[in-house]
Formats: sequence, structure tokens, C-alpha cells
Amino acid sequence: MENISETLAAYSWTNLEDRVQFELDGVIEKEAASAYSNDNAEACVECMDYTSLKVTDTESSIAAFVSELVKKLRKFTLPDVASVCVFPCFAPIVKEGLAGTSIKTAVVGACFPAAHSFLDVKLAECREAVIVGADEVDVVLSVGDVMEGNYEKVYRELAAIREACAGVVLKVIIESGELKTIENIFNATLVAAYAGADFVKTSTGKVPVNATPEAVYVMSDALRQYHERTGRMVGIKVAGGVTKVQTAVRYFTIVRRVLGEAWSSPRYFRIGASHLLDDVLKEMKK
Repeated sequence: MENISETLAAYSWTNLEDRVQFELDGVIEKEAASAYSNDNAEACVECMDYTSLKVTDTESSIAAFVSELVKKLRKFTLPDVASVCVFPCFAPIVKEGLAGTSIKTAVVGACFPAAHSFLDVKLAECREAVIVGADEVDVVLSVGDVMEGNYEKVYRELAAIREACAGVVLKVIIESGELKTIENIFNATLVAAYAGADFVKTSTGKVPVNATPEAVYVMSDALRQYHERTGRMVGIKVAGGVTKVQTAVRYFTIVRRVLGEAWSSPRYFRIGASHLLDDVLKEMKK
């Protein structure tokens, strides 16, 4: 990619604001209501990155976290979640606990959650995570540089991280709640896609505003336009505050509405969550 800024200029986000509100308040609200079912609740389980990113995490607590998940899925005859996501030092613990399942081991990397460090440090952490067993790596782009329009710098760093994570799934977190504007969210999504991200993710879950329907719609539209121009499908991950089935199904509905049914599987849609599974079980009992 010679000039990412010139590439971004070929895309259109200026008509999104009115369309977002019209669709969210009208069509999508109705579609989400009709989509609220046990089948779609199970689909959300299949697309879940079951997550523990607490400052109090330890090897023993993560081992227990994984063991309890597997027991719960088997007890209630639920499909496997897509992955278990933890800090990179716990990847071997997760890998061992998930033996015999189809669940992937995911980690956060590149100095999550602020991503403020030397590039060499970020790359070293990503490489080490892959060596110890990570199948997927979630990283945060430089939010401040996106807000200042330093797209070339953001692109070069993400491209280097993509190379360091060769052979595994790379999810790039844009921290949409901090980017605030449609332009920032739209362009950050495209920069991540062009840098080689397999997924673009809303949030770390560590800031005041995380995933919102508006941000997910804008990201989805950016990825739709990217797919139309390049033919490459990039997934979307919703994270931060998704604790209720109704919320998860609504996000699922937005993505399907904008991107299409092809984005309805764990290969292209993920939900980062710590407590959603319990609400799924509660609602399915009803």
C-alpha cells in the first residue's frame, strides 16, 4: 500500500449519519425483535469470544475459568464458543484446558489496552503469544493517531503487527467509543482492513463508551464498501458491555442487515463477552 490516505479518499462516509439513525430506529429494531429466538441465542454462543481480562487473573483462576466454561457448555448441550480470550501469558493454560474441543485460544497483545509502547515491544509480545499457543490475537491501534489523521503511521504499525502474527487470526480494536465521530470510526476500520486484519473490533471494554449500535453500523458499512472494492471479507467483533441476549441479537441483526448472511458465522462475526453466556442460559430456560 503506497498511500493509505489516498485510498481512504475513494470511500464515502458522508451520507451515513442519516441512514444510520433511520435504519437503527426503524428497520433494524423490527428485525431484531423478530430475530430474538433460541436459535439465534445459540448462534451468539457460537460467535462468542469468552473473555477474562481482569487485573486479578492468575494461572489457577484462568484454569478454573476454562474448566467451568467447558462443563457448562456440555451440561446444557450448547455449541462450543468461538474462543477463550485472555492475557497472553495465560495462553498455555487455556490451550491445555481446551484440549478436545473446537474452541480457539485467543489473547490480547501489542501492549493492550492502551497500545502505548515501542513497536519492537508490541511485536515481541505478539510473536511470543503465537509461540506459546495463541490461535488469535486482539490488538489495539493507535487511537490518538487516528484522531489526528496520521493514517500512514497507523497503517505501517498494523502491517508490522500483521507480519508478527503470521498464521493466526488478527483482530484490530479501534476503540470506537474514544474515536467518537463517524469519520474516525469509518477510516480506522478501513486502515485496519487494508493492514491485513481478519476482524475489526469495536472496543477493549476498558473505556467509558464501548460498543454502540451506531458504531457497529458504521464499521459494518466500511467493511461492506471494502469488500465491494477488494473482494476480501473482513469480520467484525463487538465487545464491551454485551451482557444481554437482546443486545447480542441486535448487533447480530445490524451486521447481517449491512453485510449480509455471509457474516453470520464465527468466521466473520464475534462477540467479546464475560457474562453473556449466563444470560443466554437464563433466557433459553424461559
